[in-house]
Amino acid sequence: MLRRLNFFFEFFEKNSILPFYESITNNINGHIINNENSEALKAYETGLCVCVVNMIPPYFDLKIGGQNKLYRAFQVKYRTGFIMDLGQYSNAEEYLKSHLGSRHRKNILSKLKRLESCFDISYKTHFGDIDDLEYKFLFEEFERMIRDRFKQRGEEHVGLKRWNLYKESVYELILKKRASLFVIYDGKKPISINLNYHFENILDSAITSYDIDYAKFGLGNIAVYKKMEWCFQNDYQRIDMRWGELYYKRLWCNAIEEYKCDVVYNNLFIAMPIAFMVAKLIILKKFLLQHKILPFNLSYGSRHKPSQNVESTSAPSFKIENLTNLPSKDRLSLLSLDENKLDFLRNPVYNFQYYNMEHTNNINIYQVNNDKTTYIIAGKSQLQRLVF
Repeated sequence: MLRRLNFFFEFFEKNSILPFYESITNNINGHIINNENSEALKAYETGLCVCVVNMIPPYFDLKIGGQNKLYRAFQVKYRTGFIMDLGQYSNAEEYLKSHLGSRHRKNILSKLKRLESCFDISYKTHFGDIDDLEYKFLFEEFERMIRDRFKQRGEEHVGLKRWNLYKESVYELILKKRASLFVIYDGKKPISINLNYHFENILDSAITSYDIDYAKFGLGNIAVYKKMEWCFQNDYQRIDMRWGELYYKRLWCNAIEEYKCDVVYNNLFIAMPIAFMVAKLIILKKFLLQHKILPFNLSYGSRHKPSQNVESTSAPSFKIENLTNLPSKDRLSLLSLDENKLDFLRNPVYNFQYYNMEHTNNINIYQVNNDKTTYIIAGKSQLQRLVF
């Protein structure tokens, strides 16, 4: 039988080591972890066994065929991994200056300043402890953010196919300090949520999303920066952003290395030549993909993929007009963005705050009476009319 397995998912997300491996060495600190999962080998002991074990991180060495001499492996390198190596830096600011350059650094810090000037922002890493109700609430908001973001893009997030696994497993992993939810809050409202897995001095940045109404503030980059600060404070040396070519990974990562792939086989005579051919086919496929002879296979390459069943969406169109004076208040009705029926106003209001550095407490939103298409945003120093 030929099986495809993902080492990364098994180790980080399921807190399990595939049973072929006797031990794992963390090359960052030299720590050796012995595998206590040998009983699971029974599932592979019947007949021919050839397994393709994908996504073995470059900072791990896996020992196979020690005491258990029934299994061997051919190793190839197939996918590119994106890693932030923090080991040579003392803090997040130093990493920014050294790796991102002055333009990107200034842009990220400027947006961070605007975000904190416009809203009551706080940051929380739920790690080791989380209230059950808060956990359920965050996962509901997390799923909504992902669906809204990828519906906007006309794409499908592959993580949603495994969403029930995440919901059912992450709570216990947080309590065991094997996972965390990093959240950016506006008041009590989560506006960016990040699922991470932990092992010793390594943080696996698994899934990230944000509220698209706050898109102007660059929450994705702010979340990376704040998670990096947390890593420095807690003596982490790697942030693994996994595989898949995305712009923000190229921007942030200073260690772009190949993930390893083991083609594991058992001691049946026919198993070794089959495993050898599979390994050669993987190398050939990599060559064809790199030279664009084959279309890119998204099954392991990205966290999202185009889908014919997902329609892209866009916000209602509107015209912006600057005002010098607020109309008489007897012609206006004061509104609250907390009303769900006004959710279409959130993005233009937050964009107004972004450009004018206005805090939420200083913003009033009005609808012109007898005109359901005209709204006014009033800040301390600026007025804007929106005509939908």
